[in-house]
Amino acid sequence: MTKILFFDATNSWILVGCFLKTDDGKLEKLSEYRELHNRESSLLLIKEISNCLKVSNWEKPDIIVTATGPGSFTGIRISVATARNFSQIWNIPVLGIDSLELYSCQYYAESESPVCVGIEAKQGKVYFGLRDSRGYWGTIDITPDMLPETIPEDRIGSYLTGIKFSDSPEFFAGTNMKENLPSPEGSILEKSSEIKKALAKPEDHSYLQLVPNYLRGTYADDKPKVYYT
Repeated sequence: MTKILFFDATNSWILVGCFLKTDDGKLEKLSEYRELHNRESSLLLIKEISNCLKVSNWEKPDIIVTATGPGSFTGIRISVATARNFSQIWNIPVLGIDSLELYSCQYYAESESPVCVGIEAKQGKVYFGLRDSRGYWGTIDITPDMLPETIPEDRIGSYLTGIKFSDSPEFFAGTNMKENLPSPEGSILEKSSEIKKALAKPEDHSYLQLVPNYLRGTYADDKPKVYYT
């Protein structure tokens, strides 16, 4: 049995959960918090982590899994700093996951169809990721009109026909993520081998190795940066 604490405050919501992963690979949710909290993560994240641990009757987990961005500059910093602090205090490993990869994993599992995720990134851009049967493609910082000519030819069909999810549908059209908040279960299961490695070699996944994924240096940085996986 592996006790997994997950949390994410990188965007306009707070996600917290305690999950028990059994030896046969099944994932059991013991407690969960999922709510919109724009600009309130610094006040509420630690409180909700404490509440979830209490409900789960845990003193501490075996590993922390956290989203690392992209998203809100302040939210990313809070998520990563909180994960680092708890990892150091509890002396347990921590695993960071790209926020868009995490969100797209759950939406893909639920819809059983190609999905695209767009998070408003200011400056007329979105942070964009795509997932289909070939896995995850992203994460890019881009204006929406540039997407058709940026996405690889073998993935353009998934972009054109896939279900789109957006935190700002008025800017990037899609199902409103704020009305269907993402969940980490799919990504935790997908990262099972990485979690197992982190538990086996915690020194390679200490708080010192966890870094934020700002994607841009700052929101004032106009230089285009594109990352693919």
